[in-house]
Amino acid sequence: MNLLRRSLVAVVGAVGAVLLVATPSSAAPNQQDQDFLVAAHQSNLAEIASGQAAVQQASTDRVRMLGQMLITDHQTLDQPVVATAQQLGVTLPDAPSPAQQAALAQVTAQSGQEFDKAWIALQISSHRATLAAGDRELATGSEPTVKALATAAAPVVQHHLDEALATAQQLGVPTSVPAGTGGDAATSTEAVGLAVTVGGLVLLAGSGVVLMRRRAA
Repeated sequence: MNLLRRSLVAVVGAVGAVLLVATPSSAAPNQQDQDFLVAAHQSNLAEIASGQAAVQQASTDRVRMLGQMLITDHQTLDQPVVATAQQLGVTLPDAPSPAQQAALAQVTAQSGQEFDKAWIALQISSHRATLAAGDRELATGSEPTVKALATAAAPVVQHHLDEALATAQQLGVPTSVPAGTGGDAATSTEAVGLAVTVGGLVLLAGSGVVLMRRRAA
């Protein structure tokens, strides 16, 4: 983990060096670049808040450790996102999206082991959505510095996802569910991204949106 963090700091430093020599006239972000900066910033804010919740509420050392990892890593990831947005004239929101806030509120309303399970499920869905957002930026973005941010974030986000998946196995948390049918409201995984069931809740994440609903009994 220390090696990964050192690599992250090195890449973030390289992105910062690019920003120092960039000029407003050379910056030509397309809509995808702008959308990615907003989504990345809100994702970082959401993960920092999630990490803080885990540190305060988790019932296991493992989940608390992952929470602190999210705080540290996403604070580091967000610094060049904010600097890049300022350089390119992109206005960033000052809070996670309402959907992200609602998803975390659903998790923090739980306690004990149920909190740990719901929290891990949320991390799996949110980090998969973040990886997908990075893939979209690399595929259709135009601004080199913004694409460099997506490249730098990918291994860190993947590491978080791997840790969450390993913890899900320890806690007995299913990492995906098939699309439902009939009264279960069939959900397209292409449109939604991921569905995770925990304690009767279905957490859905995709296209920058996180939703929660209860499955029919």
